[in-house]
Amino acid sequence: MSSRKKDTGKNIIVQGSILAIAQIIVRLIGLFYRIPLQRIAGDVAMGYYGYAFDIYTMLLLISANGVPLAVSKLVSVYHAKREYANEHKVMVSSLIWTLVVGGVIGGITFIFAKPITRVVYGEEMMGVAPALRVLAPTVFFCCVMSTFRGYFQGIGTMIPTAVSQIIEQIFNAVVSVAAAWLLVKRGPAYAAMGGTLGTCIGALASFIFLIFIYMIYRPTLLKKVHRDRRSALGSKEIMRTLTLTMGPLVLSSIIYQASGIIDSSLYSNIMLKLGYDAELVSSLYGIYSSKYKLLINVPLAIATALGLALVPGISSAFVNHDEEGVRRKIATTVRFCMIIAIPACVGLSILGGPIMQMLFNDSSTLTRNLMLVGTPFLLFYSLSTVTIGALQGIDHMNIPIVNSGIALAVHTVFIVILLRFCDMNVYAILYSTILFAFLICLLNQAALNRYIGYHQEIMHTFVLPAAASAVMGLVTFIVYHGLMRLVGINIIAVAISIIAAIIVYAAGLLISRALTEEELLQFPRGEKIIAIARRLHLL
Repeated sequence: MSSRKKDTGKNIIVQGSILAIAQIIVRLIGLFYRIPLQRIAGDVAMGYYGYAFDIYTMLLLISANGVPLAVSKLVSVYHAKREYANEHKVMVSSLIWTLVVGGVIGGITFIFAKPITRVVYGEEMMGVAPALRVLAPTVFFCCVMSTFRGYFQGIGTMIPTAVSQIIEQIFNAVVSVAAAWLLVKRGPAYAAMGGTLGTCIGALASFIFLIFIYMIYRPTLLKKVHRDRRSALGSKEIMRTLTLTMGPLVLSSIIYQASGIIDSSLYSNIMLKLGYDAELVSSLYGIYSSKYKLLINVPLAIATALGLALVPGISSAFVNHDEEGVRRKIATTVRFCMIIAIPACVGLSILGGPIMQMLFNDSSTLTRNLMLVGTPFLLFYSLSTVTIGALQGIDHMNIPIVNSGIALAVHTVFIVILLRFCDMNVYAILYSTILFAFLICLLNQAALNRYIGYHQEIMHTFVLPAAASAVMGLVTFIVYHGLMRLVGINIIAVAISIIAAIIVYAAGLLISRALTEEELLQFPRGEKIIAIARRLHLL
């Protein structure tokens, strides 16, 4: 393997790992603070909380979600060409755009929180409105800080984004639990509002941190701008380029993520029309959104981080007409993603129920079944996120829009059938989201094959990790149930089973040669990993 290929692969893994580690920390903090929040607020309040977040997520997609990718994509191109004046103009133009758009959308949400809730979820769900109103300023903060995150990613550093995400979640955790505890006596709607207050304060803290970091870096950037003697593009041209780049990204994200608000809206309205009690409807959705989704989002964070890390590198290689480099970056990212996602699916399907019992003291059949049958979503969503990032990086930004639109149409019909005619309640959301992510995977893979001749490697990316995961799953099952018979303490059985799963899976990857020594060297501290593996006779 050439040194250039090693550097390329290592940079993708290192930058992706920085974001992935931050995302894992963020998700773990989210997991641990949601335990007391769930117990304080209860399932009904967490249902309101989940409903409010679905609307908030959609508004954030409209205002901010395309910004980091668009800014990082454009900045990475100008940064690679050393066109620092244009790089700076992208930053300024996107900042103006997010200030205006974030302010307008946040203001409208705050003023019209009640009508929005009534239209989306129905009159019986007005308990969602207070939480949604608290989330309105959060839209503004997140929108503006997305420019800073995109800029730093574009110049090749994920550290400011990673640190800001951790700061955001720490403030979120502390304030959410405290506010919910203070307000729960006033009812579920106010408990949900207290939970969302933490999100708002966390976003504000992250926003202030990113501004501080940018102001430290700004003098260095301005020196580069002053030394750049090439004629810079006009502000209107930069804004036009930014809008044309951001538009497809935003639209793609909206369609891709619209399934969440469509699911919750259809679920709420159809279930109420079928005669279900409003609090039961909210409670079931609270279990799905605040237990199942919370747990499954921990490994999903890696795919999101890798997708973000992938775009700037692919854009630079694509601009330089390095198609082989583009294919290599995609292959590296997909493979690294599957090495994490496949065992996560197997592990959660086996230990999901016991983990739910350990975290939330919930041993119900519903939570156990959600984890047992819902883990394929993790695999398909991870792969679809990476492939969307790849298509956006090679300037085929309309393709994810079309593919997501097709999948969304099928998904919507499917969930209506399951809810209206099969009376599957919250399981309808689960099955339809799995189908949605699976369809996007297929369509995106076909598009990558068509446009850059990308053929997915199967054996080392899927088969060998799946084989190692199968062995891991069997050992995990035996260890957990054996310990439950011996000691009968769930938390001990879960902890030891997870440790056993990690050891068995890592050994399986090395014994099967799913990872070679050259590939291990691309990982952070790869030399130490190899030394340990050799001492254990695994290499």
